[in-house]
Amino acid sequence: MSEAERLAELITRQLSAIEPGTLRFWGEWFGRPYDNAHRLVSCDAQADLLHMHFNEGEVLSVWAPRDLHIGPGKLHGQPMLRIRDAERVRWEWFSYGRPHVAANRCFRDFVKTADGIAATTNVDEHVPKLTPAPVAAAVEML
Repeated sequence: MSEAERLAELITRQLSAIEPGTLRFWGEWFGRPYDNAHRLVSCDAQADLLHMHFNEGEVLSVWAPRDLHIGPGKLHGQPMLRIRDAERVRWEWFSYGRPHVAANRCFRDFVKTADGIAATTNVDEHVPKLTPAPVAAAVEML
């Protein structure tokens, strides 16, 4: 069993205890801090790729995830769910308010490199310059 498959089992067992939260990838917020509440509805893995599925059709893919923490709640800004490290993180969502079709699928992709974290997106409206921090956790749900 791979680490991603092991983490998928752990997340699945605790799914009902994981509260909705705002997402952050290597220190980069998705939206404004604490402005969104994404609800995790299922989790699976294939080899070293973890897939986390959310209630509005969003998918969080994490390659080679390491060091999972699932907390008791969002107290004092502590994350409900944290994956400390990964090789790559990709967040995909449908443009909010638009039909759930491929043309409206958006992404933010973060890849660990020798120089830090390279970030790309296919969204060109209202997106701040992405400057992920390699010292931050790969994934946090706060």
